[in-house]
Amino acid sequence: MLEIKERNPFSNLVLEVLDDPSKKEMIFYFLCYSQLVRREGSFHVELEKFLSCAYRNFKNNRHYWKDVMVEMNLFVISDLYGNLYTGKDIYKVDEGGIYMVSLRKDYVYLFDSISYKALKLWNILSRTGTYRKHMTAQDAVFVSALLFNDGLYEELKGYCEVCVERYQLESSYFRALGWLSEVYLEPSTKAHQKLKAVLSELQNLSGVYYGVNILKLRRDVEVALGRVERGKGIETIKLEFVNYKRKGEGLLSRLFLKFKGFLRGLFNREDKNRLYALEGALCIKNSRTLYIN
Repeated sequence: MLEIKERNPFSNLVLEVLDDPSKKEMIFYFLCYSQLVRREGSFHVELEKFLSCAYRNFKNNRHYWKDVMVEMNLFVISDLYGNLYTGKDIYKVDEGGIYMVSLRKDYVYLFDSISYKALKLWNILSRTGTYRKHMTAQDAVFVSALLFNDGLYEELKGYCEVCVERYQLESSYFRALGWLSEVYLEPSTKAHQKLKAVLSELQNLSGVYYGVNILKLRRDVEVALGRVERGKGIETIKLEFVNYKRKGEGLLSRLFLKFKGFLRGLFNREDKNRLYALEGALCIKNSRTLYIN
């Protein structure tokens, strides 16, 4: 089980899902809540509507909804008499009654930011196609690169802290990416020192590392360091993935890999369609100003 440091519930939720992608339904829970809030114009939505949306994807697991909401620790349920149920008290809720679901009041002001990040994370998890309980080091490198490219620097920083301890052979990569995230989170705080530390860690990695183009990343960081030394701002860096054909790979092997990729595309298409539908409903596809560092 992932050891969680003292963070807010959403940050904890992100780390739990990244650590165990089979829990990605928790992100879908929040997307359903966000969709209903925007549709109905209220932070209080009917529990039955909420569950109907959430279990469009997870119909066979509806009886686990209390477990999921308790673990998320982001919601409050209220009844007609003003009673509030949060944390483990949610187990006392009778599903046959009339209840409302709302976000915990200390996170209402972060609603737009969390909605934006949740949608980004759902997209990333859908693209990875990783549904097994535990991620490999290669999975973690790929997911962390997607987090970085999507600008989820705060979430990536926490994830890299976990990965440094878990994947010690890959610690240089995760330390480098964690420090690079800090440069964007706090651009005016020790940027020069952090960029030099990033370059030092990248020197320990091969030119192509689990498909990530480290050579290009080094050049980009060197350019960023030069801009800092001249007193200029840092431009956004994107990680690049390198596709290469393995030596000795025969025709049948290549055909098999293409067929496997085609099948994966079919399975992913359903997730992508759901994502695009949610983007339209949430009205945040082009609202990058919702992101809060």
